[in-house]
Amino acid sequence: MLFVFLSTVLMSTSQNGFTQWNEQKNFGSNPGKLDMFTYGKDDSSASKPLLIVLHGCGQNAKEVAELTGWNKLADLHHFWVLYPQQAFRNNGSLCFNWFLRKDIEKGQGESESIYQMIQYMKQHHAISENEIYITGLSAGAAMSMVMLSTRPEVFKAGAVFAGAAYKTAQNMWRIPGTVDRSILIQHVKNENPTYTGKYPFLIVYQGLNDLIVAPKNADLIITQWTGIQDSSPYPSYTDSVYQQNTDIIRSEYKNKAGELIVLAYRIKNMGHKIPVKPGSKVNEGGSNGLFGADKNFHSTYQTALEFGLIR
Repeated sequence: MLFVFLSTVLMSTSQNGFTQWNEQKNFGSNPGKLDMFTYGKDDSSASKPLLIVLHGCGQNAKEVAELTGWNKLADLHHFWVLYPQQAFRNNGSLCFNWFLRKDIEKGQGESESIYQMIQYMKQHHAISENEIYITGLSAGAAMSMVMLSTRPEVFKAGAVFAGAAYKTAQNMWRIPGTVDRSILIQHVKNENPTYTGKYPFLIVYQGLNDLIVAPKNADLIITQWTGIQDSSPYPSYTDSVYQQNTDIIRSEYKNKAGELIVLAYRIKNMGHKIPVKPGSKVNEGGSNGLFGADKNFHSTYQTALEFGLIR
């Protein structure tokens, strides 16, 4: 794992001279004691979408930005990116504490800190409130499910890479092989007992050779997220060779009205990584390495397309 700390404010300057990468230290009471970094600039009067990106264990904000290539798309398509960052004082492996009740229930700990970051962005920048998205890898994916489950009214959509369903963990390393669907649904309902709105659209990515987060977890996420919307946990349609890529299986899950509510990308011959397509073209990006696998499929670009961030 890469234990790299950001001890000073990280900044990068675009070609037009505007500072785009910033650390924001005072964004609220911050009960989870997280760090906040942002990428973007107020260069117009128009409201912009906001994307929250949560890193995996052993990563930091800068590393997940480089891994995914989200900043490149933010420059091209004009949206803000918010990077919450875990601190060693909270978790020695730099994992978000997605398994601790004190950090994952509404208004508590780390999840509340992330919510306060979003509120800060809305208060200090022109954010399009109906275009707020979240994505994450591994522990960041599990924490993304926490945010989607506890604050569904905030988000339009989410995308999770090798994540876990909300409140399925018994501890950091143990997730039950099976969980009754009614229990999965009730975990989410308990956080939103009076909520009657739509739940966010969800994209699930999972490597089928992942030895850290077993592929069964993707099934649990889908079971939970279709269940909370009273829909079938079975796909309406599956493309076993998506975009002529024999390693990409794409499945669609629709509600009773025929609306797409969950997309699943299962990736053959890939472990605990995200699929990337390094290169300089518009639909290329991300970095190959410890957490990225060159699958000729830039999942960041695909996610941006599905979210509607690419116009």
